[in-house]
Amino acid sequence: MSAHNVFRFLDLPPELRGAVLSHVLVSDYTIILHTSTLFTQPLTSASSFLNVFLVNIQMYQEASAIFYSQNRFTLNAQSHRLPVHLTSRGGFLSEEGQDARRRVRNLTLYLTRVGGEFERVLGPAVSDMLLKGCLRELRLCLGPPSERGANRMPDPDMVQRPPFQALLNLLADPYLERVDLLAWRVHLTVFCPFHMKTSSTMKKDAESVDDQGLAILRNGPDWVELDWRALVEVYGAGQKIVRIGERSY
Repeated sequence: MSAHNVFRFLDLPPELRGAVLSHVLVSDYTIILHTSTLFTQPLTSASSFLNVFLVNIQMYQEASAIFYSQNRFTLNAQSHRLPVHLTSRGGFLSEEGQDARRRVRNLTLYLTRVGGEFERVLGPAVSDMLLKGCLRELRLCLGPPSERGANRMPDPDMVQRPPFQALLNLLADPYLERVDLLAWRVHLTVFCPFHMKTSSTMKKDAESVDDQGLAILRNGPDWVELDWRALVEVYGAGQKIVRIGERSY
């Protein structure tokens, strides 16, 4: 190819380069953090955008800034233990993944339980993304309850334990510009007083409690939005605890 037929992308003005890279790198769908990044059209494989990152340092800086800040990322931590691919060398939650984590702006996190791994690994990693990174929008989805605990009665003191307190501290972080907290339609009764207002057409008896102490929402959506501010106010350290039925909306 002759020199006069070569198109020098980096000679374009920054705003045009940004527009082109946004078209290539920003997905209409959330990006699942897995062993490899899953991506949708117009890219057909993970290597498609990785090749853009590998052009040179300038291209990596410009392309990765758009990729991490303008996409929505989802981390599924619903297994009993955190998946190895997230914590092993080079994984999203590993030391090597710190730079990438800190550049993410929008994160959805799925949890089955708020336990020790959240307190030791997930909570600190997300807090670091807030304090030293760009994370500003967090969507947290709790449930459904793990089958491993199907025969266990829910712990009534869960909200007072360090892992749940760490969760409340995270939700109330002032750096977050948007927070959404949702519970699966089958959830712990501790969340019942904090349901956001639902449709007026939903029956009052649509929710019941089974013999395992779990609330079951019938004739409603799969995910129930919770008033996280009220949850922090009531169960945050030093706050008064309310019983089910004592709070009205």
